[in-house]
Amino acid sequence: MSTLISHQPQSTRWPLVFLAIFAGASGALCLGKVPAVLGMLRSELGLTLVEASYLASAFNTLAILFSLFLGLLLTRWSGRQTGVVGLLVIVTGGALALPATGLAMMLLSRIVEGIGFLLVSVAMPAFIVTVTREEDKRLALSLWAVNLPLGAAAGMLLTPWLTAQGGWHLAWLILMALQLSALLLLLVSRPADKLRVGTPKKSINSSHLLRQLTVLRQQALWRYGLAFTLYSLMLWALFVWLPTMLQGSPGIGQSQIALLSALAVVANIPGNLMGAWLLRRCVARDRLISWALGLMALCGMLAFWPGLSPWWAYGLCLALSLSGGMAPPAILSSAQGVSQGPVQLAIVQGFFVQLANLGQLLGPLLLATLMTDNGHWGNARWLFLGGLLLAIGLYLWHRPPVGGQEPN
Repeated sequence: MSTLISHQPQSTRWPLVFLAIFAGASGALCLGKVPAVLGMLRSELGLTLVEASYLASAFNTLAILFSLFLGLLLTRWSGRQTGVVGLLVIVTGGALALPATGLAMMLLSRIVEGIGFLLVSVAMPAFIVTVTREEDKRLALSLWAVNLPLGAAAGMLLTPWLTAQGGWHLAWLILMALQLSALLLLLVSRPADKLRVGTPKKSINSSHLLRQLTVLRQQALWRYGLAFTLYSLMLWALFVWLPTMLQGSPGIGQSQIALLSALAVVANIPGNLMGAWLLRRCVARDRLISWALGLMALCGMLAFWPGLSPWWAYGLCLALSLSGGMAPPAILSSAQGVSQGPVQLAIVQGFFVQLANLGQLLGPLLLATLMTDNGHWGNARWLFLGGLLLAIGLYLWHRPPVGGQEPN
């Protein structure tokens, strides 16, 4: 059994909060870099379509299998220490790709990077909690949601440009330099450990570890997790197939497709900030999640409506990404209310990452299945109609009784 020390900072250390977001975004660079140059990697490394798909899906598979349990590492290390290890693993994974001449070494690189990314993803929210006062924890965790679209979009934009300058090896090296800078900044943030909450003083036995997992019994946690699955399912169905949808559209050249696709990812960021602001203004959490998911689904249905012009469809895709961005701050910040201590917080974050990656894996596959009948993009609207019905179901699952108070 462990004895826990509880120290709360007197004021929020916002530079460290933004450092955690930077660390998460630097890890998320790995999400955007490979899809952005996958065609070039196929050509240079001699990969088949199936082999290339292994590289693209490696992150999702790892997250689905392991992210929930990586939070238990915080019984041994602080959030900062786990984040440092995670970034070191990411940099090591990137270095493994440099001598790659085929699938094996590149796939090993992606697996190592994926483990590091998951470590950072579960560690940084715990780090954020240790450097914020109680009144600011929910806002800080809401802002944490920006890290994923910021890093993925930066990877999608930087990698093709850097590859054009000096090949994919240069792109990998520059992105590794950004990740290494985040690692060094975390290392020099060591004084934050003095603010650690729930620092284990003694060894922790297996029964204690099992008790930490009891946080998963809460119904609210599963409702938020399923909401995150639905959000990522709809969003990544769009992100993965948007470049293909734009191909052949009048007035949209190949060079514009990459930029327009990255802008759709970037549009998620102001949505994240809007969601954090609305939570700060005391908009009810479940209502915000339901409206965000409902607007996403509605925009998706209209974007893929038969006969709609390409530019109107693209505008609706931007609206989908923007409105959907309000959901992650509400979902991720709920972890503070359902968890007790940094270990349970990390487990909850790992649970969210697990279900989000399940959605990322299922969304593109489901949309592709709908497209196999006749090849018309209009079939995609049925995916978003299903999303709308599920969003309504999630809201009705939560809806308080008449005259009741809706918790925030």
